Amino acid sequence: MKESLLSRVFSSPRLDSRVRSANTTGPEKWLGYFLGPMGAYILNFTIIGYINVFYTDVLNLTNAFPWVAAFLTLFPILSKVLDAITNLIMGQIIERTRTRQGKARPWILISAPLMTVFCILMFRLPREHSIWQIVMIALSYNLFFSFAYTIFNMSHTLMVPLSTNNVRQRDGLSLFTNMGSNMLPGVIVSLLFPAVLLPTLGVDYDKWVLTMSILAAVALPLTVVEYYFTKERVTEAAVSVGEQKTVPFTEQLKVCFSSKYWILMILFMFCFHVMSNIMTISLPYFCNWVLGTYNDGTTQMILSAVGKAPLGFGVFLLWPLVKKYGKRTVMIIGFLMAAVAEAVCWAGSHSMAVMLVGSLVYAIGWLPSYVYSALMADTLDYIECERNVRADGLTASLFTIVATVSVGIGQGLFNLGLTTTGYVAPYEVSAGVYNVQNAATQGFITFAYVGVPMILLLCMSLIMVFFKVENHLPRVHEELIARRKAEAAARGEVYVSPEEKAVIEQAEQDKKAEEKRIEELKARCAKRGLDFETEEAKYQAKIAQAKEKAEAKANKKK
Repeated sequence: MKESLLSRVFSSPRLDSRVRSANTTGPEKWLGYFLGPMGAYILNFTIIGYINVFYTDVLNLTNAFPWVAAFLTLFPILSKVLDAITNLIMGQIIERTRTRQGKARPWILISAPLMTVFCILMFRLPREHSIWQIVMIALSYNLFFSFAYTIFNMSHTLMVPLSTNNVRQRDGLSLFTNMGSNMLPGVIVSLLFPAVLLPTLGVDYDKWVLTMSILAAVALPLTVVEYYFTKERVTEAAVSVGEQKTVPFTEQLKVCFSSKYWILMILFMFCFHVMSNIMTISLPYFCNWVLGTYNDGTTQMILSAVGKAPLGFGVFLLWPLVKKYGKRTVMIIGFLMAAVAEAVCWAGSHSMAVMLVGSLVYAIGWLPSYVYSALMADTLDYIECERNVRADGLTASLFTIVATVSVGIGQGLFNLGLTTTGYVAPYEVSAGVYNVQNAATQGFITFAYVGVPMILLLCMSLIMVFFKVENHLPRVHEELIARRKAEAAARGEVYVSPEEKAVIEQAEQDKKAEEKRIEELKARCAKRGLDFETEEAKYQAKIAQAKEKAEAKANKKK
């Protein structure tokens, strides 16, 4: 789609964001960053977690052709090479997009129907083993991941850095978007599928197609909600002072790879996503063949429920710790705790009690990972301060490449392990009793589910030891504000920072609220025959008393 056409389409006021405030608002957090992305990520997590089960158990691809082992190993990896190319292209398209609605938000709306259509196509495949079946698998997989989901994920990834320059508000949005993009979708998929759907679906092709079509349909309106309840304040500020410029790809590349923090962030993201994807892919196999029995409806549900239990209340406990000790310190301690828990699980992989305790401790240690989006924004601010280049598009491209390629690497290596150790597709030995896998296959599945995560958690802790970008942030933001003020002054303009805009707007909102309160109080006094001055004095006395209590509490805490 040509940019000029895109600009015309998104010039309509009907497509304007429903968020008007210079501050991040409640509807923006809950609808734009929590609820909105949930549909796409539930869809993505379901596909990542169970597309391999669909291929191996429903379509029985492991027995399709003599060369199927090579296909199942190389196909995901090669698909993600294509995905990497489309991510680079999409990043540059976003960087060059100029519309009334911003540069990332329009693509969120465009991606909504594409994800729905191509997800349905991914599961509505020819049932008989043939070359046409293999072609359709490769085509539909890439239309979803390399095209539709790339457009969405690239745009969504940029929304936190583009939402505001206010670090406190940005960290808050990062928390909400990680709950909506990772925590809750992960909980829903890990509990709903094994407990309710998998025992019902079994290996029935038609039921799988119907279920995935429903999930795809639900994702569409939720993605539209994300579009309407997000706002690119950073882009708007750049346009308003004439700062928005296109930086050549080669220059962005040079600047990013000259930053040690940017490189460390890329390495961290690689470990993060490889670990997450291998655990997601191997989980149903681990519960079906190592810890429990095939699709028993309880093993995976119980393991997931206990493992996800701390994530709900834990996220709200995480924020005070991050504010007090910093993102880096909390992440190091948490990841080391999770690594120890995985080691315990590896030693007792056949014991439900050991796995439950280990999963609980792992989940607590994994909580700090939900602030990683804020680390990306911090790194981009640091680069802009040091090199005067804002590399949002390139960074989103490479971060998304890392995330998507890790899916292919995880799926490809896991399939290689299954085929080389002799995995056998499920079949009923007797009524309700399925075959078992050999010891080598069970050992490999266990290593994939708990051994690989333990190793990668230790790597992530080590990376965070050297990731000290937080130490520079006070200076970085002071210099960026000073630079923008100087540039505005050179143009004969007055620069107003996003923080100052937020304060001004908040003062205006408070003034309007106070005027409305007085108007309502006068009306109530007139209706009830009360004296306005007396009632106003009572109200002001309550406000003063509450203020004194708050100050006393703050002084005591200090």
